[in-house]
Amino acid sequence: MGKDKINLALFWPKYSSESTSLNDLVLRLDKDRFNVIFIYLTGFSVEKNLMEEAGYKVFYLSNIEMVKGFRFSILFRLVKILEENNIDILHCHRHKSSIYGALAGMLAKSPVVLSHVHGLSRTRNIVRRVVNFIVFKRFNRIIGCARSVQDDILRDNWFLSAEKVSVLENSVDCHCFMEVSITKAQAKQMLGLSSDVFVFGTIGRLAPTKGLTYLIEAFSKVKQKMPSAHLVLFGDGACRAELEEQASKLSCSDSIHFLGHRDNIEQLIKGMDVFILSSIAEGMPRAILEAMAAGIPCIATEAGGIPEIINTPDVGLLVPPMDENALKDAMITLANAPAQKLKYLIEKARERVLTNFNHDVVKKKLENTYEIEMNHYLKSNMFQKRSKYT
Repeated sequence: MGKDKINLALFWPKYSSESTSLNDLVLRLDKDRFNVIFIYLTGFSVEKNLMEEAGYKVFYLSNIEMVKGFRFSILFRLVKILEENNIDILHCHRHKSSIYGALAGMLAKSPVVLSHVHGLSRTRNIVRRVVNFIVFKRFNRIIGCARSVQDDILRDNWFLSAEKVSVLENSVDCHCFMEVSITKAQAKQMLGLSSDVFVFGTIGRLAPTKGLTYLIEAFSKVKQKMPSAHLVLFGDGACRAELEEQASKLSCSDSIHFLGHRDNIEQLIKGMDVFILSSIAEGMPRAILEAMAAGIPCIATEAGGIPEIINTPDVGLLVPPMDENALKDAMITLANAPAQKLKYLIEKARERVLTNFNHDVVKKKLENTYEIEMNHYLKSNMFQKRSKYT
């Protein structure tokens, strides 16, 4: 029933050199079954695209820093690319790409168009709801990165049937984090810290939704009971200056380290004794999956899709969002936990990630999604042809 090769296009608002679950999975697809290209709304400031260096076709629809409003020139370029590359499946990521993708897929007569939602509250105002009411009907399937995101989509878009919205969890290359050979002492040295300090750490954008103000306040209280404690924060973002100012006013400011974006995070994460995710809102954060795979005990908030990852106390501790005291108590609890308990927690956490969120596992779900949607189209097309002549 299936055709020999599926022409697939991944459509993103802009290129990022940071690893993403979907790009990682697509790069692992069977090249004898899938022919893949990458499309971006803008190529502004892109000097090197790793997908292009890996041998994939890459297209940029504009060179504008931020595409505002709707541009017909971008739509027509996208239609032309879809037609010239005979695209069977257009997989759109995020809201703006999905708008262009829905229209371009219709004009180019692409068999399958998918929209991928990567976070919560993406239908946050009346304009979005009206736009979604129009374009969501054009998608064969809408994909959320967690069950909480799926629920959020259905709750805010009443016209959608539950069968049209599915889940594809975020995933990580577990073995990349499990097979790092350096010791914890060596990793701490790479962080600029001595081996005898206790390191709490986090990874992610320095943005309001990450709840980092609560983490910094919680750490200041932990520091009073644990003089050897340090806090490291990996990542950059709009709130960095504000968070650095908050930290500078604390007596423990010299123990709080803003380390920015780092490429060798699989090594540096080994220097953490406890990983913390203090988010207020989340889809399905990869950082906590990476920490669990790396064997770092984890604390996180009960936000978004996080409880779908840390689903029992056996794999990590959950606390309410925006509660610095609960966060402080959990940090002290794990810091003082017996070695045997930490070993059990680490083993169960790794087992959960390997079983449910490893690239190999989720890649099969993605392949099945592509195959099923393509076969639905082929069956429907064959039925229509038969009906025409009967």
